[in-house]
Amino acid sequence: MEQREIVLDTRGQQCPKPFIELVKAFMKLEGKGVVKIYTDDETCMSVIPAHAEEVGFQVVSMDRVENYIVIVVKMEGGL
Repeated sequence: MEQREIVLDTRGQQCPKPFIELVKAFMKLEGKGVVKIYTDDETCMSVIPAHAEEVGFQVVSMDRVENYIVIVVKMEGGL
């Protein structure tokens, strides 16, 4: 089964907007796949993991790349 991936470039947006976009992306994926979020809002590093867990998402990784952050999220129990 192929792994589906959506990349969201939310640079310039303040949390919780990137988290809301994350939820919409998982609705499109029907809960199957991975979402990568590009953000330059430091707040997302605490907001997304905290709220992701509440709704059944799992943060796979958070990495700094140049002047932004890449957050990779999947559905818990998915993949």
